[in-house]
Amino acid sequence: MKFNEFVKIYQEAPLIDSSTFSLYNEKPQSLRRQVREWVRKDYLIPLKRGLYIFSDEWRKIQSSVLFMANFLVLPSYVSLEYALSFYEIIPEKVTVITSVTTKKTKIFTNLLGSFEYRSIKEDLFFGFKKEIDKEEEFFIALPEKALLDYFYLNPHFQGNFSELESLRLQNLEALNIKSLETYGLKYNKRIRKIAQVLIEFVKKETTRYKRL
Repeated sequence: MKFNEFVKIYQEAPLIDSSTFSLYNEKPQSLRRQVREWVRKDYLIPLKRGLYIFSDEWRKIQSSVLFMANFLVLPSYVSLEYALSFYEIIPEKVTVITSVTTKKTKIFTNLLGSFEYRSIKEDLFFGFKKEIDKEEEFFIALPEKALLDYFYLNPHFQGNFSELESLRLQNLEALNIKSLETYGLKYNKRIRKIAQVLIEFVKKETTRYKRL
């Protein structure tokens, strides 16, 4: 297959998935070899094995990196530090796109950025919603779930006010206390304790803000 034919097939697609090659070529292995050559020529950018996008010269669609974060590992949703920064719960700007998944922990680094995936149990894979970025849908944790995911996957947190203060949490009035209570009950004893302390912390801080 010539590259201009390949472009016509995939130019409207946000990502190029090698699993679809058999739909357009009777010899998908031959097309995979051609793709490796196009990568060497910088026509294509590899995101991970078997997944590509066009380089800037050939790319028609500027895909959302958050959509890509979901697609790189299925199932997954954006959470942890990136989601907390997204909601401005923490003041830091986060460049690594952090997600949780029921699959193994993984890190992908490519020309679009760094994508980190942390593993959780299937019964904790909940509490996310659909958002849109660059006209593409992606899944991201609700702010309450992002916080609990963060504490769950950072076992050094034990749950006290000084730990919470060290995170410089902000915009706490946006958090839903009922969701923190409900979600916290689904986690282990340590996170249930942290959820209760966090609720008290949120109530204290939001009361203080109202007085200012």
